[in-house]
Amino acid sequence: MSQFSAIRNLQCTPWLTVLLMVLCICTSAANAQQQVSTTLEQELDRYLVELRENATAAEAMLAALYQRYYLEPTENIPLASKVRLMSYQAADLLYQQQQASADALLTELLAIADDTDNPDILSEIYATEIEFLFYQRQLSAAVLKADRLQLIAENASVPRVRYFAHNLLGRLFKADSQYDEALRHFTKALDAVIATDDQFTLRRRAYLNYSIAQVYSDLKKWPEARALTEDLIAAAKKYNYNNFLPELYLMLGFILAEQKDLDAAVTVNQQGIVAARSVNQPGVELTFQNNLGSIYIQQGNYAAAKQVLQLAAEQAKLLEDEFSSQLIAFNLAYIAVMEGQHDNGLARMLAALEYFKNNDTKAGYESTLESVAKAYGAAGKYQLQAQTLQQQLELRAEILTSEREKSVAELQNRYDTKAKSQLITILEQENDLKAQLLANQKLQQQLTGLFALVLIFAAILLYQLYRKVRQSNRRLREANKQLEYQSLRDPLTGLFNRRALQDHMQRRSKFSRRLSDISTQANGFLLLDIDFFKKINDNFGHAAGDEVLKQISGRLTKVCREEDLLIRWGGEEFLLYLDNIEPEQVAGFCKRILDVIASEPVLSDDKIIPVSASGGFIHLPFAGINETELNWERTLQIADMALYLSKVHGRNQVYAITGLRCDYTTARQALTNDLQGAIQQNMVDYITVKGPALPK
Repeated sequence: MSQFSAIRNLQCTPWLTVLLMVLCICTSAANAQQQVSTTLEQELDRYLVELRENATAAEAMLAALYQRYYLEPTENIPLASKVRLMSYQAADLLYQQQQASADALLTELLAIADDTDNPDILSEIYATEIEFLFYQRQLSAAVLKADRLQLIAENASVPRVRYFAHNLLGRLFKADSQYDEALRHFTKALDAVIATDDQFTLRRRAYLNYSIAQVYSDLKKWPEARALTEDLIAAAKKYNYNNFLPELYLMLGFILAEQKDLDAAVTVNQQGIVAARSVNQPGVELTFQNNLGSIYIQQGNYAAAKQVLQLAAEQAKLLEDEFSSQLIAFNLAYIAVMEGQHDNGLARMLAALEYFKNNDTKAGYESTLESVAKAYGAAGKYQLQAQTLQQQLELRAEILTSEREKSVAELQNRYDTKAKSQLITILEQENDLKAQLLANQKLQQQLTGLFALVLIFAAILLYQLYRKVRQSNRRLREANKQLEYQSLRDPLTGLFNRRALQDHMQRRSKFSRRLSDISTQANGFLLLDIDFFKKINDNFGHAAGDEVLKQISGRLTKVCREEDLLIRWGGEEFLLYLDNIEPEQVAGFCKRILDVIASEPVLSDDKIIPVSASGGFIHLPFAGINETELNWERTLQIADMALYLSKVHGRNQVYAITGLRCDYTTARQALTNDLQGAIQQNMVDYITVKGPALPK
């Protein structure tokens, strides 16, 4: 049933709270290895305390400190304290939307970084740079700069700096869905907290544990997330962090609902209503009310659900929250259907659904369709229920395709950026070598008129230099070869990557005099996806998941022919580009592939992991269609839809699309958007190849 997500609600943190979380990590700590201004450090600590109580007064205090110690200094301030003050001022300007001034100050900080090798100062500057990119939603740019900060932060000695860097990296990797990396850095930040004992220690630990609980929730590790959140609630009550309690109750309520512990979820949401009301957070209180109503609906307690949702409707009206009002109206209409008021309830649900279509995300709208389908079923309108479920399935496939394309584009962009950076470094090295050679040539001209002994001596020197240049050139060539290899290979499995396929297809087109020459070849795509791979990661760990990918890669390599192209297509996806595979060979080859994957489990650290795969196959060119009309990219999309059908209809099998039963013009739309529909309309020929029987 549709309801607000606690995690989604918590991500809408006001800018002041974000500023506090960022700046609270920058509290001062005495360190014998780093000279600081004790007076300025204490002033900055007082600024942080004031920021929690009165943001306007805190901004005035920071401006005065910046004027006194930086713009019009009366004393020499140690660089570490100066950088800390500049970082605070830059962050404040950024959050106040004074972009030009913030960027100018960041440029000054980066110039300081060029003239120091102190890891504490460098960590603070580079972390501030990443914070700018993160705040401006330039996630890819921030992730690309994270490697440098990770290396430098390992050598930082000041606890507050280590805390700053690792907490920021944890937040960054969490936003990028790199959850293992996020947990690693949050843990390092906690280690830094242990080394402090001041007025900020307890609050910093609470924020870190809260971030870790969010990561556990994103990973669906519900027991760990629940235990940590319950500890946080107990600590918040003990230390009177009352403003923090509503967010923690939202988190715990969400976790309990996902665990299907609905009675406990009811209790926690009721406690959350009281907590939100006590600190005057009406918007959060509304969220609790709607969540509570949704849980009652899941329990079938419609009387209780109506009572709490009617109160929530009044609250949403007072807050002028149109989205919440529509959501509550939708839930109340759903209850009406379940209580027998079929036509009236469905009419109200459809009215709200139209609002969600125009105002909610595609993912939110897709989940709402499921409730509409249930309502049609309860009303006995089974044809409308089937149509709604079909609409939901099509929208889900559209969302999946969109997310997959976005993810691929993002990874490609990051790869290109890093590759360009490496190329620039190599070119700089090459220019240095050329400059060195020119200098040596000039030196040789100057030595021409000297005595024979000097010439011999110079020749010896030049010979040694020549050897060094040769060695440098050799290393340069080796680096170029390594870069070329890495650009075409997946680092985990050693298989080819997407770029390798693109290069291959470009060469294929280039060396064929015209596309009609290619149409006589019987090539093919076999797209494979490991079944239940997420469960493998969840149950056995990501290291075991990596081992599964490597062993499956090895098995496929042994089966494929030398002329075939074996590619790691995505996370758990593999693509086989098969050279000259005749139609009568398809079933046998697909069967051999399924057998080699599923015949034996994968062994990882004494763990026995059963594996199987699902796939989609299609010839290229397909059904004799010229590739000017149906190119390889679109053909591969059909194989992807066939793979999806293999998943939907039981897994451990391959759907092979073998031909057309009508002309391509008639089937074009269905082949592009709805392969299942094309099969149902008898437009295509296909076969299903089953894998081996799996142990139960």
